Formats: sequence, C-alpha cells, structure tokens
Amino acid sequence: MPMVVQQLIRWFFSMKPMAGSFLCALLVVSALGVAYSSHQTRNMYRDLQQLEKDHDDLEHEYEKLLLEQSAWADYTRLNELAQDKLEMAVPETREMVVLR
Repeated sequence: MPMVVQQLIRWFFSMKPMAGSFLCALLVVSALGVAYSSHQTRNMYRDLQQLEKDHDDLEHEYEKLLLEQSAWADYTRLNELAQDKLEMAVPETREMVVLR
C-alpha cells in the first residue's frame, strides 16, 4: 500500500471517534447526494426528450393543418361551392355594368 494511503488511514483512525464518525457520515451523505442528483438529471433528460418529441409531433400536425386549410380555401373549390350550393353564376358580358 502506498505510504500516503497508510498515513491517511493512520490519521483517520487516530482522531477522536466523534470526528471520524462525523467524517464517515458526511461521506455517506455526500455519496447519496451525488446518486440522487444523477437520478434527477436522468429523469429530467428523459422528460426533455419526451417534450421535444411532443413538440415535433405538434409541428408536424400544424403543417398538415396548414395544407388542409389551403386546400379548403382553394379558388376552384370555392367556385364549385358557389355554383352548386348558392346557385351563383358568372354574369354574362351584356349583364355587366362598368362604372367610370
């Protein structure tokens, strides 16, 4: 065993029992804190990935809705609806009045 490690072990066990116990407890609490923060980081990263997937899905849905809206507002479709449902017709030339 390296000399430094042996000196650390001797120093640690030569201290009063209360100080050694305190350092051990501090070490355990620190290790638990690291484990907990790693767990929280993984959970938050998983949540971030899910939110990004949801965002992409919504973007895709929005693009589809824009295409559908442009299809519903197409001039040809509106012209057919005006002729079929409202019985509208394009006026003939003799029926037109030009204002100056």
